[in-house]
Amino acid sequence: MEDIYPEQFEDVVEFIQATIKRLKRSPDWTIPIRGKRDKIRQRAAANTDTTNGKSRRGRGKNRGCVLKDIHLNVTDLDLGYQTKEELIFRYCSGSCNAPETTYDLILKNLTKNKKLVKEKVRTQVCCRPIAFDDDLAFLDDNLVYHTLKKHSAKKCGCI
Repeated sequence: MEDIYPEQFEDVVEFIQATIKRLKRSPDWTIPIRGKRDKIRQRAAANTDTTNGKSRRGRGKNRGCVLKDIHLNVTDLDLGYQTKEELIFRYCSGSCNAPETTYDLILKNLTKNKKLVKEKVRTQVCCRPIAFDDDLAFLDDNLVYHTLKKHSAKKCGCI
């Protein structure tokens, strides 16, 4: 059988490798866990305890900021791609209860006294990704290869 599109061979190989990586990260690809202690370790390592925002590691000021996930079609991201490819999108959710610092107090005072009128200044920390998943590679319905960078959260924190 002759190669129909030899110039796309490297793209297809890269796509297959990215898909295999994505499958290995998928919750359906996990090895069966034997004991309760192993379950706790896996949950803590994944930082995906979405039951009530509390976990063994999350007893500090960031306990409300957790990593959550949702199964989506790439088209659902509304970035203009038409494809039947699916992904697990991970995002940060929750609140950050951090004590007010001197910096925060100064920003509030400068804003209140109208010293920072034109500036949009945030005085409150928010739950945001501090690390991102690997790039996502996929083919659209027109068989065009695309790669999304920094598309899904890997780890969350209060920034």
